Amino acid sequence: MKKDLQIKARNLRKEGYSINELQKILGVSKSSISLWVRSVPLSEKAQVRLNKNYTNGQLASQKVIKGKTQQKNLDADLFAKRVLDKMSITKQNEIILCSMIYHCEGSKSIKDSVAFTNSDPNLIQTFLFLFRKSFEIDEGKLRVLMHLHDYHNEIKQKHFWSKITKIPTEQFLKTFNKDNTGLYKKENYQGCIQIRYYDVSIGRRLHAVAKRFMEGYK
Repeated sequence: MKKDLQIKARNLRKEGYSINELQKILGVSKSSISLWVRSVPLSEKAQVRLNKNYTNGQLASQKVIKGKTQQKNLDADLFAKRVLDKMSITKQNEIILCSMIYHCEGSKSIKDSVAFTNSDPNLIQTFLFLFRKSFEIDEGKLRVLMHLHDYHNEIKQKHFWSKITKIPTEQFLKTFNKDNTGLYKKENYQGCIQIRYYDVSIGRRLHAVAKRFMEGYK
């Protein structure tokens, strides 16, 4: 039954039906409908129909809200700039930052390697930059394990992640393929990767630094 409603919602959305209209027709919450139809592409005809549902007042209101949001984002960016402009990055700070990022996104167990998993290219680049600056590592011990959906092109993603990580494709492990329901595909999603470095002593140091750092704020 739920699957039927999802399919109907997506088909109607393709015709340009709004979230409010779909809620009235299907009797389902707006949050569920938004989730179901968020990746549905809209044709020019569907977009025209959708726009007709907005009154001039609603469009003006949206413009004001958008302007306020842009200003808030600008204020936040200026705040970040002021903070970072005054920050002095030392070797110790780099190790602490690397350890805290690893504490959040790295493996919680220490077995035979450092293992850091994420899908955000910026975060992965930042972690690897700090990791390489913080420790004397053997680049040949670095490995990459890609987690991809069946809609990804494995060769293309290998080159993408090799460029992001500065790790040769020859050091990539066998790709892990994740199941996909087929209902929608994430736009601009490059897959998820795990960075592995086979040195358990560095893993222990990362956990130890993060632990001691957090204990200082109890």
